[in-house]
Amino acid sequence: MAQDVIYQMLQGKNKVLLFRKLGDTEEGARLAFQTEHTFTYNRELEKVATKDGVVIKVGELESEVPISAIQSKKDPLFSILQACAIAGDKVELWEVTVDEDVKNEEDKYPAVYAQGYLENWELPAGVEDEAEINTTFQVELEPQFGFTSLSESQELAVQYAFTEVDEQPTYGDNNEGGTGD
Repeated sequence: MAQDVIYQMLQGKNKVLLFRKLGDTEEGARLAFQTEHTFTYNRELEKVATKDGVVIKVGELESEVPISAIQSKKDPLFSILQACAIAGDKVELWEVTVDEDVKNEEDKYPAVYAQGYLENWELPAGVEDEAEINTTFQVELEPQFGFTSLSESQELAVQYAFTEVDEQPTYGDNNEGGTGD
């Protein structure tokens, strides 16, 4: 079976971002209705011509994460991130690959962890579209790679659980709204 997993595609919807204002003690939270993000690693390479040929001078690594989401009516993380963008507060970010096939032997998901700042905070609100959030997380220093577990509430925020017909559904803290009410 492990061989079969090698030839399966990793779905972008399984890579989710969690955030926390640096210094806060509550667990990282998922921004509701994420639509897209790109973890970008850039390094400037300067070509220097010499009499022996071109040599490359390697610059420092720069990383950023452009993020798009649809605004939720009651996502508390929206207000926290907006305040951090306005005040210039440092934010922690985790990109977690929530896929059972890639968990490690300790039952943890692969993750990238970074600290940085929200460079911008844009709130497009077209007349025929959902209100959006667009921002760019600028990574300070270098992202760190490892594995993380998710709490029950974080797991629920990623995907709601099966609910019996005679039970009330359980939603993650950030999965408000969805019905258009």
